[in-house]
Amino acid sequence: MRTRNRSICLGMAAIAAALVLGIGQEASLAQVAPDAAASVAAEPDVLVLGDSLAVGTMPYLDALLTDTNLTWDAVDGRTTPQGMHALRLDLREVEPQTVVVSLGSNDGPDPGRFTRRIRRLLDDLSPQTCVVWFTIVRPLRKGRYGALNRALRAEAQRDPRLRLINWDNAVRRGDVYLPDGLHADAAGYRYRSTKIAQAVHSGCPAL
Repeated sequence: MRTRNRSICLGMAAIAAALVLGIGQEASLAQVAPDAAASVAAEPDVLVLGDSLAVGTMPYLDALLTDTNLTWDAVDGRTTPQGMHALRLDLREVEPQTVVVSLGSNDGPDPGRFTRRIRRLLDDLSPQTCVVWFTIVRPLRKGRYGALNRALRAEAQRDPRLRLINWDNAVRRGDVYLPDGLHADAAGYRYRSTKIAQAVHSGCPAL
């Protein structure tokens, strides 16, 4: 997990560890000192939680959300259960107003199991937390995913905290290109990052 805050970047020497990107593209932990965190408390806290698709947005989203306390917890190949475990650890350190989720692409195709995972993840968050979750597109060799997206959409109807970014529709329209059927090119990651920033800045409406 890695935390970035604009005020700290402008010169407050309060970062306990710098960003380290390893071979697996995992974002490492960088904690902000309590006095520095208090000084920027007016800025909203955003947690990005996910898999390689979240990792891909890193070069772009940082520049778009300079007015937030942005925390990254993104690891290649992460499943939803692994993301749920990571979230519980993250919540010991941050209290995000918005959690941006890129999970499900590495899960099995069972919509009932995925629904239970979505609900458990939401249950770990406060009633005031907005959750922005991307719908799923992946190669069929990794398992069918249409039912997973239907599960996400059903849960968004059930829980008003859950706001979806319809990545599958963007791919279908040709707005983004996935060279390997899963990961975007640079333009696609910029598109993905722009949608996140729009959701955060507008109070997380459905996109």
